[in-house]
Amino acid sequence: MRKNEYIEFELPDERKFKDFLEVFRLISESKENEDSKSEEFWLEKFPDYALENYYFAESDLKPEFKTADLDGEIWHFYTMTEHLVENLEVEFLECKRINDSLGRLDFYALSYPYGGISGMTMFLKSFGLRASKIDEGGGIYNVEWESDSEFKMNKIKTVANNGYNSLWQQIKKKFKK
Repeated sequence: MRKNEYIEFELPDERKFKDFLEVFRLISESKENEDSKSEEFWLEKFPDYALENYYFAESDLKPEFKTADLDGEIWHFYTMTEHLVENLEVEFLECKRINDSLGRLDFYALSYPYGGISGMTMFLKSFGLRASKIDEGGGIYNVEWESDSEFKMNKIKTVANNGYNSLWQQIKKKFKK
């Protein structure tokens, strides 16, 4: 049985969660079918409030309202969609509500490094869904937001402290005898 990775996130707004689920479904289908969509397609599918969180270059097809300036960890919109659909080496499994205040995006990393956690975290954040806990394959982390576009991960569980290591050490001792 393979182990999957995940991002748990805060659910402050039901409408934004439903919007996210729809865009997530489109990205998952596009990724699974290896079907790159046009810039216009993605621009039409993301709600305005999510687009406001991305940077657009002068030469880009862009919305007719103010979007984020290139600063800090702000992602370029089309780089983000390309990252999620084409470059991120993961299989998206599901995105669901796990209780009244938390959701969870489950994915399976197809290789390491698979493209990192930053893109998926900022994709969620653009819909107002702030990551709170992440299992990125090498450890489990609490997420601390330093600004709207920057976060740090504080490790709470590693291979060394997750229980598997002590079990492995016990098994090795039995075979050394």
